[in-house]
Amino acid sequence: MARWLSLLILLLCWTRVSAAPPKPLLWQVSDEDNSVYMLGSFHMLKAEDYPLAAAVNQAFDAAGKVYFEVAPEELNNPASVQAMMKTGLIEGGGTLKQILKTDTWKRLQHYCQTHALPIESFQAMKPWLAALTIANLAVTQAGFLPDLGLDKHYMDMAAIARKDTAGLETLSQQVGVFAQMAPKDQELFLNQTLKDMQNPAQLEQLHQRWRNGDAEGLLQLLSQDSINDTPAFYRRLNRDRNRVWLPQISAFLRENTQGDALVVVGSLHLLGADGLIELLKAQGFRVVRLH
Repeated sequence: MARWLSLLILLLCWTRVSAAPPKPLLWQVSDEDNSVYMLGSFHMLKAEDYPLAAAVNQAFDAAGKVYFEVAPEELNNPASVQAMMKTGLIEGGGTLKQILKTDTWKRLQHYCQTHALPIESFQAMKPWLAALTIANLAVTQAGFLPDLGLDKHYMDMAAIARKDTAGLETLSQQVGVFAQMAPKDQELFLNQTLKDMQNPAQLEQLHQRWRNGDAEGLLQLLSQDSINDTPAFYRRLNRDRNRVWLPQISAFLRENTQGDALVVVGSLHLLGADGLIELLKAQGFRVVRLH
């Protein structure tokens, strides 16, 4: 499951440049008078992933409005972020050790010992927040930085260009996907994260397939565990959110007769039968992959 966790999670540095830009996961969705460009993001990237392919920057330049999963002004509001993170803390003075089964706690202890992490820092966290924290730390230690993520890059670019921006959901709705997990699913999520973070090669595979624009290969890696292990969580994380976002995107195409838009979301949201690309095709819009 956590193989694609870096696509959920949420220092521009130009000292190194890759030999070739990443091949974008980019589609143009159109009706008779305008287009929405759909861009699959990797939420944490490396300096060598820049500059981006010309097609991506051209889509940004053409867009009068840029949509993200959560609006930049909400993500950049410390009070909003702090309020949402409180939902991941254990109420009533309990501890994570008290919540977890003995085997899970021992597994967490071992992980913290081998990665020089103070286990005390997790005691106030619910299992889902502990899992996200561990994944974020592991991804950062592997050299992927949130300030280099594709979302952050275009949030900064939109601010510089003074483009209109919007969120497809609120931060509360996004965090609610995790906060509303059943206790047993939270523990399963933590166990799977601890297992997956032991193998950094999985993250490198994800990154390389994203760089290669390999939609099929990326979907295979991202979904092979999540659908089978926790199908209800996968539906809430991906399918259900896509279906909430879909009317907003289709409304822009149908109601806005002037100007285009760019939508920047985690890559999994665009891929497969549950993905936004297939859902938009089913509504009759013209869809073309841009290379």
